[in-house]
Amino acid sequence: MGHNRHNRDTNRQSEQRKRPLIGSTEHLRTRQESGAPRSPAKAVLAPVGFAYLGVMVLTWAANWPLMKLAVGEVPPMIFVLLRLAGSLILIAPALLATRQPLLPARGERLTLFWVGQLQVAGFLICSIIGLAILPAGRAIVLAYTMPLWAIPIGLFLWPEPLNGAQLIGAAIGFAGLVLFMNPGLVGWGNGRVLVGNALLLLAAIAWAAGSCLYRQYSWRSPFWVQTFWQLAASIVPVAAIVLIEASDGPVRWSPELVAILAYNCIVTTALGYFLWSKVLSMMPAAMAGQVLTLTPIGGFVLSTLIFGGVVTADVAVSIALIVTGILVTLQRRY
Repeated sequence: MGHNRHNRDTNRQSEQRKRPLIGSTEHLRTRQESGAPRSPAKAVLAPVGFAYLGVMVLTWAANWPLMKLAVGEVPPMIFVLLRLAGSLILIAPALLATRQPLLPARGERLTLFWVGQLQVAGFLICSIIGLAILPAGRAIVLAYTMPLWAIPIGLFLWPEPLNGAQLIGAAIGFAGLVLFMNPGLVGWGNGRVLVGNALLLLAAIAWAAGSCLYRQYSWRSPFWVQTFWQLAASIVPVAAIVLIEASDGPVRWSPELVAILAYNCIVTTALGYFLWSKVLSMMPAAMAGQVLTLTPIGGFVLSTLIFGGVVTADVAVSIALIVTGILVTLQRRY
């Protein structure tokens, strides 16, 4: 009997040595590959994440003036449809050539579907219509208020305490929004302009909601597969809107339009959403948005240079408040 007890003790110790320790690299890898909800522990930031964000800032800032030029030649929703279709045509053969699946892992498809509906379809649909109505510089500032909305949405999906700096920063940022949309800057009597402003804010909210939902989970599917699935899911509502607006106008093809579409398909959509997914796997959506606040500044300056216009003191102060609010809101240690 003593011999049997010794054998049981020896086997138990052997099994404990094989079992990954809580907090060990193996345990972390197992959790990250499980597709289970992510733990709201402190993130370990990788410098490459900020390099990815730098690429996104440069490419997305330049794209807003380009899209403003494009919607003068092609109806806005047809532009989005061509943008998504072109990206899918590029990604699908690459996945097949590298023997990767076109569908995410089972158990991840529905959640990634809703992530795509929010941060891809919702953002692109609302922002392109708003961009067709408002000047590009003003449109980009409203669309990139995403980090301000990510704070309350993130707290709802993934509760964690707010500190004083976050509350102060949110107040400053929303003060900037109020100043930006005051009666002296917005044609409140023009219903079309009001709809444009509302759509751009809705685009920012949809982007924030999709990003926070994505951050909630750890994913098994490769990032390019996730990107393909989100874009494929997004093309459905876009195509439906295009069919409804069948008489919305012709496409005036030109080398410039083809170049803008190619840039959107390859750089800002396929590569952009791939990098965004990579970044969200490394840091919270609100923190990533802090770096992306450089995008509206660059886009506003480029739009003013390309399309003309005067940067009034009210506009400058409102932009400064929005950016300052985002920076203060996100001053926290990870």
